Amino acid sequence: MSILTEYSLWFILLCVALGVIFAFALYFRNRNTDFDKRAAIVMSVLRGVSVTLISILLLAPMLKLSVRESDKPLLIFAIDNSESMASTQDSTFYRSDFQAKMDKLIHDFGDKYEIKTYLIGETNKIASDNEPFKADFTDKATNISSLFEEVDNLYANHNVGAMVLVSDGIYNSGSNPQYQAEKLKFPIHTVAPGDTTIQTDALIADIIHNRQTFIGNYFPVEIKVAANHLAGKQAILNIYENENVVFTKNIDIRGNQHFETVKTTMEAQKKGLQKYRVTLTRLDGEITYKNNESSFFIEVVDSRERIAIVYAAPHPDVAAIKQAVETSDKYEVETFSADGFNKNPNDYSLFILHQLPSQTNVGGNLLSKIRQNGIPALYIIGKQTNLTTFNQFGAGLSINASQRGQTLFNESMPYFNDNFLAFTFSEEARQMLKNYTPLVTYFGNYQTAVGTNVFMFQKINNVESNYPLISFYEHDQTRTGVIAGTDIWRWRMQNYLRTQNFDAFDEIINKIALYLSVKGDRSYFRVHCAELFNENTPVELSAEVYNESYELVNTPDVRFKLTDASGKEFNSLFSKQNNSYSLNLGKLPVGDYQWVATTSTGTGTYTKSGHFTVQEVLLESMSLVANHDLLRTISQQSQGRFFTIDQLEQVEKAIKDNDTIKPVVTYNKKYSPLLNSWIYLVIIVLLLGIEWFMRKWGGGY
Repeated sequence: MSILTEYSLWFILLCVALGVIFAFALYFRNRNTDFDKRAAIVMSVLRGVSVTLISILLLAPMLKLSVRESDKPLLIFAIDNSESMASTQDSTFYRSDFQAKMDKLIHDFGDKYEIKTYLIGETNKIASDNEPFKADFTDKATNISSLFEEVDNLYANHNVGAMVLVSDGIYNSGSNPQYQAEKLKFPIHTVAPGDTTIQTDALIADIIHNRQTFIGNYFPVEIKVAANHLAGKQAILNIYENENVVFTKNIDIRGNQHFETVKTTMEAQKKGLQKYRVTLTRLDGEITYKNNESSFFIEVVDSRERIAIVYAAPHPDVAAIKQAVETSDKYEVETFSADGFNKNPNDYSLFILHQLPSQTNVGGNLLSKIRQNGIPALYIIGKQTNLTTFNQFGAGLSINASQRGQTLFNESMPYFNDNFLAFTFSEEARQMLKNYTPLVTYFGNYQTAVGTNVFMFQKINNVESNYPLISFYEHDQTRTGVIAGTDIWRWRMQNYLRTQNFDAFDEIINKIALYLSVKGDRSYFRVHCAELFNENTPVELSAEVYNESYELVNTPDVRFKLTDASGKEFNSLFSKQNNSYSLNLGKLPVGDYQWVATTSTGTGTYTKSGHFTVQEVLLESMSLVANHDLLRTISQQSQGRFFTIDQLEQVEKAIKDNDTIKPVVTYNKKYSPLLNSWIYLVIIVLLLGIEWFMRKWGGGY
């Protein structure tokens, strides 16, 4: 411990001198009191020391302390809470005895360890430390990799001793957990429940179909049927539309591991979202019948929107965007060079303009026609873009990138604007944004027009700026979008690297295309609601109310009535948020729902109605064979151990016998004002108190 001050330590001598002068003047210059000489000396010393200590406080001294801190080892317990855990013949064990054993294991470590308990499934949930362990095994999906990623982010600088992962090894969401586990720097002990033997079961393993088609078209459907240990038996596969059988096929099961792909084509006869139900005969001896039935949905549209992608020069972005948009049957996509476009612009619902207007002014005549005819456009800004010309186009964004005669560029990561309500997209796509690589953007001054709706902002060097990365603007019923950077093709590649598909990227691009190309709605009341939700995701809606000047207002209440298939009604109100409305209905049971929304303004009473379907998620029933090999691999690569569920009691010994799992002691410097020291203040009070007592005893005042 030492004392520091911003003043020179020579000032302490001045404080001592002040104490001496004060004591001398009080006891040796004052003739009104007559104390014993020895008592006077003692009291003068007490007064001098106390005055010196008080005056030292005027120097604002600080105490420099070396504080010993002990960081207890952190143990992380992660228990699979998905349906597959309890979908075995031992389901009773996992709902009763297993819970008690896990609770005992967690609490037997006592106060020598810090404990964090996670339930993993669709999302990661932290269990309460003060309550007995409880798992309900109701999650509809298993994402083990997200747990490893969350632990790596939260506890990278903690003294993590070990992780205990209790799972059957079946994952059906996220990336392969083995690769994410490689980043962790502590042992992962895996406990493997479940059965690795193939159970007797017949199931619909997968259904492959188009998401959209056109009315009157025939669309292909592929149904993959699997059967285990049912050789010689026969099952019937049926496809229902509105409870009417539209396709049937006999399945002759040959061998103990039968697999068959049933192909058919079906006609789209009605517009809208159409539901088809697929069933497979229930056979005696199956471990579960839950996977004998599944559903799929087809959106039937009556017209196809035409989209033109026009580029100043060839670029990978063009191919990436084209491939993303073509995943939807709703669009017909064509690509052109700026000097090779020879079609009528009015034949297209949306133009995607890559680095146009360009520095060479190529395609200038086309851009003029697009603006004059009010055709929606999505501008992608790049190094070849002529910013001076672009800033005159009224796209809701202007960029001044000239810095002392030089043009500089940034690498900008995307981050989502939480206040953006123009359209919604899945949580998977939102999470994927955090993993996307940066776009090349201009370094400069970004200015947005009033009414510009920012979808994503730029994060530059991990600093969240207010510069738009993707924004939208509407003027005279024409919508315009701007992507303020190039190399968006890397997003698509990053998407595939992490999830082995392009779904999140394709969803974002298609949402942008749909928002820009949709025909303008001039009604005073608008409600946005998807037609299909999964049972494990919340049902969310948004609404907008306009006054006579078509300005957004949220003064009136928006009432909402929901009716399920049985006719039961639920009433609620939209929440007011900024200048719009939102409503979260939470997770709803599987079924079909009708809704009606109403509001009253100065211009009248308005009503909107619609419907949506909540579909069942059957990921957990598609595979019930435990993947113990994955768990062994995770343990081996992290220097952990693999246990079966019968060896659960051995986990505690394995952790406690590991000498590397121990508290980490650190000594940290701590600074505290001397004025905050109660010992220092007690000493001053004690000195003055003794002096006061001696003065009173000697007859002084």
